[in-house]
Amino acid sequence: MKKRIMIGVALFVAFLAVALLNIFWLNFVIFGVILAISVLESLNLYGLKERFLAVIAVVFFTLLPFVGGIQDVFKIIILNLVVVASVLAYTKNENLKLILPFIYPTAPIFILFAIYQSYGIAALFWLIFSVIASDSGAYFVGKFFGKRSFSLASPNKTIEGVAGGFVIGSIFGIISGLILMDIAFVIVVLCSVSVVIFGIFGDLFESYLKRLAGVKDSGVILGEQGGLLDRMDGYLFGVLAMYMVLV
Repeated sequence: MKKRIMIGVALFVAFLAVALLNIFWLNFVIFGVILAISVLESLNLYGLKERFLAVIAVVFFTLLPFVGGIQDVFKIIILNLVVVASVLAYTKNENLKLILPFIYPTAPIFILFAIYQSYGIAALFWLIFSVIASDSGAYFVGKFFGKRSFSLASPNKTIEGVAGGFVIGSIFGIISGLILMDIAFVIVVLCSVSVVIFGIFGDLFESYLKRLAGVKDSGVILGEQGGLLDRMDGYLFGVLAMYMVLV
């Protein structure tokens, strides 16, 4: 547990340093690296071996800085899916699972970058604070008060823990949103609550995928913390809620 906490703190400090620098093209490269690693990790979850899929995802990602940001991100996502589906049809490839990495995690990471492009680094801080608060609240409330299982996909999660995570995450999300963002109060509340709810199910979805794949973690790049997807699952679902509310 001590190592997990140290790794978590180190990751946050690294993010803080990059955020304070806030150099667009540096962040673009970092996003590209995160995308490539995440897609490679997802191959283990989907039972795939085609590592070139990560290259395809990164190629389409390079288009994002040259389009209209948040307004056009779905055009790039759809174009990506159409091209991959067309190649599968042309080559008569029977493995339809090859398209899954482009749905998750590629599409949410595209949206994450588009949020940064259009709303700045403050929006990413808002998202991260909300999900971290929710995860921490769920862990500690569940540890001390959890009794009833929340889902078969993740037996360690309890209803009490999820409820605690929802309340704590929403409160911290609203506070951080009011501090960081110059938008209406009702939007801050709606977005914070939605991000927390989606984040909870993002974590659950990752657990579901790992159970189907029969693995403990999505990867090993973060040591005892597992892989990038193990740390990003809540953000990858939460950013979808943020996109829907803000746009």
